[in-house]
This record gives sequence, C-alpha cells and structure tokens, in this order.
Amino acid sequence: MSEDLGAQHHPRSQGTNRYVYVVASRRSGGLSVGINLDPQKTCNFDCVYCEVVDRRALERKTPRPAIDPEEVAGELERELARLAADGDGAPRDVAFAGDGEPSTFRGFLPLARRLLDVRDASAFPSLPFVLITNGSGIDRDEMREAHDLFAARGGSFWVKLDAGTEPFYRAVCRTGVPFPRILSNLADAARRHPVVVQSMFCAVPGTAPDGPPAAEVSAWAARLASLLADGGRLAAVQVYTVARDPMELDVAPLSEERLEEIAAAARRALPGVPVDVFP
Repeated sequence: MSEDLGAQHHPRSQGTNRYVYVVASRRSGGLSVGINLDPQKTCNFDCVYCEVVDRRALERKTPRPAIDPEEVAGELERELARLAADGDGAPRDVAFAGDGEPSTFRGFLPLARRLLDVRDASAFPSLPFVLITNGSGIDRDEMREAHDLFAARGGSFWVKLDAGTEPFYRAVCRTGVPFPRILSNLADAARRHPVVVQSMFCAVPGTAPDGPPAAEVSAWAARLASLLADGGRLAAVQVYTVARDPMELDVAPLSEERLEEIAAAARRALPGVPVDVFP
C-alpha cells in the first residue's frame, strides 16, 4: 500500500477524480472507497476535531454545485476496476463521507441507486455501501428511502453521536442543529434498520481536557440504552479518537486505555451489542 493511503492520511482527491477516492480506514478494517459529495469542504457541523472543514467556507455558505451522477458513476467504475486489477485484495466498503455532510445532499437517492448498479456490475458485487453521517439529514424522505435501499442491497448507516448532553454536544459539535433532532433522527433510523453508532472522543482544552467527564460518558451510554429500549437496533458502536491532525491543533487524541474506559460504559448499557475501540 502506498504511503498516501495510510490510516492517518485521508486525501479526498485521487488522480483526476473529483468525487471518488480510496483510503485505508481503521473502522472499515482495510481499503474504503470514498464518495465525496462536497469537495467545497462545507458542513452544517463545525466539530472541534475536524481535519477537513474550512471555517471560512462555512461562513461563506456557498451553495453546493450540481453533481452529475454519471460523472460520479464513471469515477467509481474506474476505481473499482483499478482495485480489481491491482490484486491487493477487495475493498471493504463504499463509503459516502468526504468533506461535508452527505445526508443533506439533494439527489442522494438516485445517485445511490446509480452507484449500486455500478457496484453490481463490478468485480465486487457484494461490496457494502455505508453512509457516514452526523444524522442531521437522515429524516428527509429520500434519506429514509435510501436507508431502505441500503438495507435491501447490502449496506448500512453509520450515525454519529459524540455526546450525551446538550451542553457537551454544543461545545464539541458546534452546530445550530438541535440535539433533540439528532437523537430523534438516530432513534428513527435505528427502528427502521440496525445502525452503527460512531462516537468520537478527544481531549479539548477548556471543554474536555481529559476527554468527556464521567457524567457525560454515563449520559452518552444512557442515550444508547434508550435507543434499544425504544425498539431501535444497533449493529455496533464505534468508540474512536483523532488519528489525523485536526484544524484546531490543540485538540488531542485520547489513549487506548481511556477509550476502553468509555467503551466499558457502553458495554454495560448495551449487553450483546459489539462495542469496538479504535485508538
């Protein structure tokens, strides 16, 4: 594997591609084919640990340009063919992630259908599709349909939950999206199909210098338990920390020991649900 595909470096550009890239992903457990629907690097969250979003772009609020599904499909077709020819092993997934929030992209559903057709005709017809999302847009009708589509054709939603309380959510995710909306969207998705919850924890000076305090960890674990109590299903919980340099350089990763302490709270609250740690 070339150095630029290391797990600590996630370039969103590859060759002449605008939207499709390949990275080594800790949480996917190997090569992941990324779909970047927002090369402008804008997002409706401004997380303290982000290594991508340009705050000046957030302030400009430049509209996303239209995306031609056939251009994305062509890039994906070429990358999957290249990976098959390289013989380095199958990629683990196709992940809608990139430089912004993919669940707010208008036209996600027809694009996903087109890309699934590309996958089906490739050398990797069982390659799962993953949506990596902060959860803010998954209540839209087309995203609900996309969740059904993913579940029917081999895929899943990975939904972010970095906090258990509103103040901590505000301090870490720094967004105008209400916390109750995130919780409601996550609960609704988990009742529809099993979801993966992804939780990022890090050291944030002035907010969480040693990571989330004990009360916050307990509140976070209680939120996860409430998902199950309300009829939701969790395929897994991912507890991880920063692996690449964030835009705010005083944000630091937590130790594996600290992550295991946090994961232990989730394991106690969620018997039978896999809780994985990614230091």
